[in-house]
Amino acid sequence: MIAKHAFQEENVVYAEMRDHGLTEGADRLNHEHGYVKQYLFELGAMAKDDPAWLPKLRAFRAMIEEHMREEEEDLFPSLRAQLSDEQNHSVTVAMNREGLILA
Repeated sequence: MIAKHAFQEENVVYAEMRDHGLTEGADRLNHEHGYVKQYLFELGAMAKDDPAWLPKLRAFRAMIEEHMREEEEDLFPSLRAQLSDEQNHSVTVAMNREGLILA
């Protein structure tokens, strides 16, 4: 689910952000998606009883919570404010379309 969501954001929302002058934020969020994937890979490869597993999971959770906070409280509202209702609807439709590609 996380990979699907990242694919949708990277292909639709972050591209739209770049088109509306939010390039630095889009690039940072996209970069962080790479770390999300890395954390998921590393956690999946580790034994659950490995003493490093829980600290790594906690670090991942903290990173992803900050990522989501920045998206939902700062960058996405900034983007929505620049878009018309029709453009916001188009972004939603495009997100759904991208999700179907992976379904």
